[in-house]
Amino acid sequence: MIDNVRDDLGRRADTARGEFGDLMWLLRMAVLGAVAGALYTELRKPPAERTWNGKLLGVVPYDFRLPSLEGLRQAYWNPRSPKMFSPRPLGVGWAINIPTVLRRLGLHQGFTKGR
Repeated sequence: MIDNVRDDLGRRADTARGEFGDLMWLLRMAVLGAVAGALYTELRKPPAERTWNGKLLGVVPYDFRLPSLEGLRQAYWNPRSPKMFSPRPLGVGWAINIPTVLRRLGLHQGFTKGR
C-alpha cells in the first residue's frame, strides 16, 4: 500500500517537473524570439537610421544601447513612479520597479508615490 502511494507520488512529481520544464523551455524560446525580432527590426533599417531602441510589434520595448546608472535606477528603483513595470534599460522586455511592487504588496509603506 505504502509503495503504491510512493510510486504514485513519484509519477506525479515527474509529471509536474516535466511540465514545468516545458514551460521554462517555452519562456526561453519566447525571449530568444523577442531578441531576434528586435535585432532583425534594427538590422533591417539603413545604418544611419538604426537607433537600437524601440518597440517590437508596437508592444514589447527593447533597448540595446549601453545604459547609464540613472537609467538603471529609474527602471528598477523609482519610488516616485506608480508603474510596476518600465522598459528595460538593456535588452528586451520590462523591468520591475521594486519599490512600487513592495508598496503594492503592503510589505513597505515608506515608499510613497510622491516622495
